[in-house]
Amino acid sequence: MKNNKNISRKDRLKSKRLAPANYLIVCEGKQTEPNYFNGLKKKINKNYGSKVDVLIPNIDIKGTGMNTTSLVKYTQKTVNHANKVYGQVWVVFDKDDYNDEQFNSAIDNCNYNVAWSNPNFELWLLAHFKKVNRYVSKDAVLQELSKEFQKSELGEYSKNDVNIFDKVTSKGKLHTAIKNCEYMEELNKDGQASQRNPMTKVYKIVDGLKEYLE
Repeated sequence: MKNNKNISRKDRLKSKRLAPANYLIVCEGKQTEPNYFNGLKKKINKNYGSKVDVLIPNIDIKGTGMNTTSLVKYTQKTVNHANKVYGQVWVVFDKDDYNDEQFNSAIDNCNYNVAWSNPNFELWLLAHFKKVNRYVSKDAVLQELSKEFQKSELGEYSKNDVNIFDKVTSKGKLHTAIKNCEYMEELNKDGQASQRNPMTKVYKIVDGLKEYLE
């Protein structure tokens, strides 16, 4: 008889029926963010999609190219007209070029979970490789990310890379990213979102789904 202690977490998940929530992830960007989350969705489907006794999270991803205010309104409209009930709704946007008032207001007035990043989404990608412990501009994040891609022999970083999820999560780096973001959150736990640089809440989406990614 197989010892239960030797049964992996993944095996235990596959041995029981799960009923995860439907996810809706609405992204401000039209390239990097949707590409990352579509890669995440693909990985979950690959791990569990063929297991008839397991219900995998239903993840809908929308890349909009909208500003923060329009994004929140679009999310509300999507939820209201959806033919399913979403247990998890996430709105993903950056500080980027928005002024402090616009950014803080969009977060405060959103009735859904907000995975904001200051300064940009690429900070979450960079967290897969290293800690960031000081103020950083969006251009500096892109420069550092390009360096890490080169060091890891991943080629040139590109915003429209459809394989971005697989590249940055290789070699167990997903756990590294979550830990690095928790570190940044502790480092910048005070003040409004516009002052909390570096910081990204994207890790909270992934942390909630990581059991399906293992």
